[in-house]
Amino acid sequence: MVIYLVNFLVFRFIKDRKVFLLTQYTLTILYLYFCFWVYMKEGEHNAIVFPDNYAGQAGIIFGIKGYPPLKETKFWKKTIEIPDNGILITSTKQEEIPTTVRYYFRNGKTGDRNKITWEPNFEYSCIVNNSIIKSWLFTFDKTSTTQIQKTIAELANKVNNSEIESLYTTDNKVVWDDNKGKYLWLQDKNLDFLPNAVSNLNIYKAILTSNNFKEIPHQILSIKSLEDLTIGHNPITEITPAISNLNRLKSLALNATKIIDIKTDLSKLDSLVHFDFSSNEISYLPDQVKNIPNLIWLSLNNNKFQNLTFIDSRLNKLQLLYLYTNKLKRISSEIKLLPNLKELLVFDNEIDSIPDCISSLADLEKFEIWDNPIKYISPEIKKLIKLKEMRIDDDYLTPQDKQKLKTWLPNCTINFQTRADKQK
Repeated sequence: MVIYLVNFLVFRFIKDRKVFLLTQYTLTILYLYFCFWVYMKEGEHNAIVFPDNYAGQAGIIFGIKGYPPLKETKFWKKTIEIPDNGILITSTKQEEIPTTVRYYFRNGKTGDRNKITWEPNFEYSCIVNNSIIKSWLFTFDKTSTTQIQKTIAELANKVNNSEIESLYTTDNKVVWDDNKGKYLWLQDKNLDFLPNAVSNLNIYKAILTSNNFKEIPHQILSIKSLEDLTIGHNPITEITPAISNLNRLKSLALNATKIIDIKTDLSKLDSLVHFDFSSNEISYLPDQVKNIPNLIWLSLNNNKFQNLTFIDSRLNKLQLLYLYTNKLKRISSEIKLLPNLKELLVFDNEIDSIPDCISSLADLEKFEIWDNPIKYISPEIKKLIKLKEMRIDDDYLTPQDKQKLKTWLPNCTINFQTRADKQK
């Protein structure tokens, strides 16, 4: 449409034939040049050149003042050479280069895009100030290594010590306030390491869920004021002895880790009242957990427990026990060793009866046993006079069974549900 309009205007206002033809030729050349420029601009890209046979993780760290800038773009192609160690640090900001990448190796071969994962938005907070470090991460064959993030953490330490400067800042804070005080929020940040300055934070809580920590960061273990540590969904394999430094710690969540046993002495954590060890595919409870002296709330849901034989007198202070989504077959007499229990959640198991021993839980206030094929309920349940809330499946209960239960527990709200209906 634009071409026709220009041609119409030229034809109408230019009467001299030679001038008209010259104008037509000139506009044609300009149009072709414009089309060529648009075509090349759309193909503008970064040619990322990796060392031959490179494996693991590589990265480009942007915006670090004083480091060399990237080479100029030539003919819509910016060549970026990755050093042998896989880490390139530059003062160039990522906004100054094309947003498309193509992969090559030094021997001239083209990299397979299906084998290289590009993370173009990795940001690392320096935490104690508003500086951040931005980088591109490249992972070969899903083989993640830690050298690039270790370098980024070291750069963050230098930024915090005013040795270098990052050209990036942010208004997105990671230290927040609530009515209890300050807390650190670093959930789902793809982190392997923390900057050293974290050790000096005066916070009561740290939320580090869904990162790549293989151990509890030593910086966290140096925060004397810490009362609540949530660090689940990380590939942590063990609890380090330095956990005993956190003598104010009240709540520890190590759910969905790779911990299968605990060898570290936890008996010195005398302030710890809540321990979340759910979703770890364990079938027994390590003794070190039982040795936590003042434990009140124990979360063992989403594991592989088949019985309650792990319960002994060391757990007699428990008030809340979460064992839902396991493989429990029955409620056994070990439950008598938990006289202070107020909440028992054992739904989504394989329990078929509520036995006489349930009466030993005289302080029980909440009992959830739904998603179990319950066929029998002992009359002894009527001794649970403090029970306020109960939830149970009625697939195998007769109307008479349900009426008896209501009679036995007149002050309890009983929620019956039919599992077969839920599964439709």
